[in-house]
Amino acid sequence: MKVAITGGAGFIGRYLARRLATIGAIGGRAITSLTLHDVVPPEKPAEARFPVRLLTGDLPATGETDALLADRPDLIFHLAAIVSGEAEQDFDRGYRINLVGTQNLLESIRHGYADIAVKPRLVFTSSIAVFGAPFPEKIPDLFQHTPLTSYGTQKAIGELLLSDYTRKG
Repeated sequence: MKVAITGGAGFIGRYLARRLATIGAIGGRAITSLTLHDVVPPEKPAEARFPVRLLTGDLPATGETDALLADRPDLIFHLAAIVSGEAEQDFDRGYRINLVGTQNLLESIRHGYADIAVKPRLVFTSSIAVFGAPFPEKIPDLFQHTPLTSYGTQKAIGELLLSDYTRKG
């Protein structure tokens, strides 16, 4: 199984890459390669017993997501994001990374896998910020999205895009 991680140099991306390198499999399938992508150079996990491709680039840039998916990974963890405070302070950057980057990734999947029946699995990390406030201690599955920040709005839009792209195959 080929795996790719956007945000591969970030806190969660580094942890996930190390964990995958240590266990070497997902769902009983051996990991055969790992691609780490980030705007800063990611590092190869020392534990990796399979090839690791390190890519540095700007996810929303034209062609960047096509290059990321060139080897057609089977599983993609989309962790790249500008988080809460920074997305609120820099409105343009938040939308560019969190929305344009996500849509570019979805478009590259849609076009890059059009000729094969089995599409990659995409794990999209959202945020509790999509719910706004107040919300109960335990959020039920059908709780309404009412984001109060740009970051929450960007993540909610990402969820809707993923749902629509999935619905359309």
